[in-house]
Amino acid sequence: MVVKLSKELIADLFLLSVTIFWGSTFIIVKKSIEMMPTFAFLTIRFFIATVLLVIMFFPKLKQLNKEILRDGVILGVVLFSAYAFQTVALEYAKASVVGFLTGLNVIFTPIFSAVFLKKMPRIYSQIGAVLAFIGVFLMSAGDSLTFSIGEILTIICAIFVAFQIILTDKYSRRHDTYLLTVIEIATLTVCSWIVSLLTEPYVLPEHFSNYLIFSFIITAVFATVYAFVVQNTAQKYTTPTKTAIIFIMEPVFAGIFGYLLGGEVLSLKGYIGALIMFAGLFISEIGPALKR
Repeated sequence: MVVKLSKELIADLFLLSVTIFWGSTFIIVKKSIEMMPTFAFLTIRFFIATVLLVIMFFPKLKQLNKEILRDGVILGVVLFSAYAFQTVALEYAKASVVGFLTGLNVIFTPIFSAVFLKKMPRIYSQIGAVLAFIGVFLMSAGDSLTFSIGEILTIICAIFVAFQIILTDKYSRRHDTYLLTVIEIATLTVCSWIVSLLTEPYVLPEHFSNYLIFSFIITAVFATVYAFVVQNTAQKYTTPTKTAIIFIMEPVFAGIFGYLLGGEVLSLKGYIGALIMFAGLFISEIGPALKR
């Protein structure tokens, strides 16, 4: 028997693969910015990614126009804001906690999508988003139900991630997604470089350790080039709310890699939250199929 997968399901599976790479980067980046300044690290990461993207899609560059440049720069600035708040937050909070709180974009995305894109999420997506929000809260909030400076910075990051998702949904339907990705990541590089020059002692370290080289390979090649080419392409075939719910798996993988690479352990409440998040993703994905 041959199972025919819909374009939407294939897009969702590719987006899920992106969350694995993104989830692995939290603990990797946290260790890397202990070795070099935060925005210097981001500058090198996104510069490598930009060079690779330009090489990959060089023939398409002749199709550049003012509209793609404008929208790509907007996407890049919004995404830079998300990365800036998230990476600085890693200086103050555990990688797994930052990963989980980034998942709060799942509750912001449907709201922004309804307000700015006039796209009301399906009932299953709404239920999934609520469950995912409850799960993230259980995994992140401490016993006192208060948040540290690192956690507050991550919540701001989650707001920018939600904006990036809905803007990607809008722009990817009107432009070549590969060109859009090139401009977006190039903008990230320029923004990171400017902030690094203004606030940090250096951009290029005198010595690149084996760990930093490994870190740049993972974050630039897999978590940037692969991830954003997939996101900008796959979002043509799915919805912003479903994308946000799929991306909720990012903090789950952040927790797994945080344990495997950094020895970070969750509380029982955290693991219960993870199960609730899985339930939200399952309902969002399976609900429409069961209804049919």
